[in-house]
Amino acid sequence: MCGIIGVAGKIPGERLCTSARDLLAHRGPDGSGAYYDAIEGIALGHRRLSIIDLSDAGKQPMHSHDERFVITFNGEIYNYLELKEELVKSYPFKTKTDTEVLLAAYATWGERCLKRLNGMYAFAIWDRKERVLFCARDRLGIKPLFYHHAPNGTFFFSSEIKGLGALGVHYAQNDGIIYDYLYYGFYDHSSQTFFKNIDCLRPGHFLTWKKGKITIKKYWDLAEMRPPEMSLSETDIRDRFEELLSDAIRLQFRSDVPVGISLTSGMDSNGLLYFAERKTPRVPQMVSACYQSATYDECTLLDASLTASQRTRWHPHYLKPADVFARVQEMMKIEDQPYGGIATTGLLFMYERARAEGITVLLDGDGLDEILAGYKYYELDLARDSGRIPVSGSMSQDTSVFLDHTILSSTFTREYAGRHLDFTTPFNSALQNAQYRDIKHTRLLRDLRFKDHASMHASRELRVPYLDHRLVEFCFFLPLEYKIRNGIHKALARDVLGYYVPEIIRTRPKNTFTAVQVEWLRQNHYRDEIFSLLMSPSFRRRGYFDHRALMAKVDAFYEGVGSNSFFLWQCINLELWFRAFIDSKS
Repeated sequence: MCGIIGVAGKIPGERLCTSARDLLAHRGPDGSGAYYDAIEGIALGHRRLSIIDLSDAGKQPMHSHDERFVITFNGEIYNYLELKEELVKSYPFKTKTDTEVLLAAYATWGERCLKRLNGMYAFAIWDRKERVLFCARDRLGIKPLFYHHAPNGTFFFSSEIKGLGALGVHYAQNDGIIYDYLYYGFYDHSSQTFFKNIDCLRPGHFLTWKKGKITIKKYWDLAEMRPPEMSLSETDIRDRFEELLSDAIRLQFRSDVPVGISLTSGMDSNGLLYFAERKTPRVPQMVSACYQSATYDECTLLDASLTASQRTRWHPHYLKPADVFARVQEMMKIEDQPYGGIATTGLLFMYERARAEGITVLLDGDGLDEILAGYKYYELDLARDSGRIPVSGSMSQDTSVFLDHTILSSTFTREYAGRHLDFTTPFNSALQNAQYRDIKHTRLLRDLRFKDHASMHASRELRVPYLDHRLVEFCFFLPLEYKIRNGIHKALARDVLGYYVPEIIRTRPKNTFTAVQVEWLRQNHYRDEIFSLLMSPSFRRRGYFDHRALMAKVDAFYEGVGSNSFFLWQCINLELWFRAFIDSKS
């Protein structure tokens, strides 16, 4: 896990490239490297977080044995040992790193290597012979890659947007994406970002740059796969799920540094804990973020569910509102774009606790809700599939219940009235189409971005076993009854993990942080700060809100009307982003 950055074409000076690279030092505090050639027109930078082969042999950018290819790589190739067994017959390896395996795979198979990889990755490889830059991002978008293609053909890329700004890329707001965020509640749903002319490479895609021109192609998409024949028995399906999950955890425990668990009171991360205990000689270390709130208290439940030996390896971090609010502005500068609420800010403390305990790698339970339909709103799509409600109408979405268009400026909404987000619906099942949207465009991608930036700020690597592409493909195409059965979501996971997860965890209702955010935002101390922000000249001149309608809704919120804090967080979020990046041009 690392930070990567680079420029192809008319490259800036070496000193500027070095300072931009080192702006990503939090992603890689263990070392740095650069490949700079003004004649070739290429600059590649790397900041290293040492995970596999901790020696200097793993330093990047790394050259192929014949010096033709140069790579800068962020992520992990979990099946690197299996690939190396095949590649060693024709490639003279010099290190024990997964980086060299990836480099050898590209040198041997070209772009076809992507279909052989099991991992999370964003990387760039410079072909010195052909003078072509090849960039790729993993299937599910676990690792980020942002880029800017300048009018003169120069191509800039970075693990984080702030790296592009440090290279001289201009910051300006993208009002179309801001409209999508305020009107539809969507973000991280397209290749565009909140910054005009700064894009992200979409998951499952690769990009080539040659002579100033870029070409982007897709190499993985659930919609382009042939659904497997489901002739397996119910027992076989359960066994296959357990086999795939167990193997994903086996691969993701490959590390030369300590691996722990990011633990919540949910079934998903507790399932990881059980399987992880089977892979290690002792109980893995665990970290948790504990919100001191009457409406949301995961850690009391966890304390009751863990065994005595597990508790000695568990490191809960108890959060207070003052601690979290004090870092909201810092969090915006970490994320580079609007992010997902107070809960995301709280993650910082958990990852910093992992660092304090010497846990470099964390397994996280993200992804199971998307691949096995864990969210409540999927019930609407299931009802369409079963014929209980008409098929016509828009798909369900997690933000629709929180949106209020009356607080938006009519001038702003008229300008973008023709901007519709019609996500593709390639499947005959409404439920599958909703899952596909959440995996490919919305919920999963934003959560992965939030956690990548927050964990890497603390120099911690986050791995997500439920997003092993083999498990994703298997679960996505399962018959509907394995997803939602008699009102029970993630039915298959409950069938399998239910044998291993404590009953107090297995039977708890699905919890969200929404109630805590409402509770904390309504506290008087923060109310004054929020009103000061909303009444500021800078907020009012943005032109996105009908200020009178907005303040009437804010007043109602503070009088205890409703439990929707999303609109208020949108206002805070967007204004802090403007101040951090657009107003300051930082």
